[in-house]
Amino acid sequence: MENMAELNRQRVRVMTMQGGGVALILIGTFLFLLNPPLGMLLFAGGMAVMLLSSGARKTYSRNYKNEMVRQALSTLFDDLTLDPDAGFDRQQVEAYQLIPEGNRFYSDDYMEGAVLGIHFRRSDVLVQQVNHSGKHTTTTTLFRGPWMIFDFPKSFGHWMMVREKEFLSNGRPGGLFNRLDVEKVKMESAGFNEIFDVYAQDPHEAFYLLTPHFMEKLVEAETRFDGRFYYGFIDHEFHVAIHNGENSFEAPVWSPVSQQNFLEIREQAMLITELVRLLLQPQQEQV
Repeated sequence: MENMAELNRQRVRVMTMQGGGVALILIGTFLFLLNPPLGMLLFAGGMAVMLLSSGARKTYSRNYKNEMVRQALSTLFDDLTLDPDAGFDRQQVEAYQLIPEGNRFYSDDYMEGAVLGIHFRRSDVLVQQVNHSGKHTTTTTLFRGPWMIFDFPKSFGHWMMVREKEFLSNGRPGGLFNRLDVEKVKMESAGFNEIFDVYAQDPHEAFYLLTPHFMEKLVEAETRFDGRFYYGFIDHEFHVAIHNGENSFEAPVWSPVSQQNFLEIREQAMLITELVRLLLQPQQEQV
């Protein structure tokens, strides 16, 4: 890819600036004990270079998303638009009650388009709980990763969530303040029940939506990708949220941009596409 070579040139520029800035700061700190004026000069120069590298990295990251990410996903999704600076609304995310609420929220890399005729929205989401106690501040990350919402033409019915199990989990979906009247449902697959918890307002709908083939795909996703998966069925929306501790589309700096980046972006998107295809089947049968 021609644009890949240009992205790597930008990446090397960022890497060189960051490495040079750190080196100047370290040398300046060391020389300050021997020659304070020279040490201060080198330290200030290093800080200036780091500031410039921050701007260069933002430009490189934006170009990576607009070219590499857009190119990878446009092969699977129709009418794709991407806005790196936009994101989901905090109140909207909290209303879904899929994850615990925190007191710090951030969202970016907004995207929308269509797959198999189904409109979707997608954004990276970060939810944290920040507590202050005297001079100490603790920050706990409750969720960080991609969140996708698919708008189906027919409602799934009542609220339901499928959540990957985790040691010392937060218990009920949505945390302590979830006011939903939900029931924990055991599916017929023992292997599935070992990996996932299912919470539903109507258990019958859980058995209808979670077909054996669909559960197989959820287990496949858990095996192939890092992170804790959340799947939500809310009215006519299907949610896929992955708590993987990453900003999914961040451009690499210390490793080359390669075809592997392109393939990894597509791989995750292809599995999500398959989940949508499976959900469409029972909906189409009822039309």
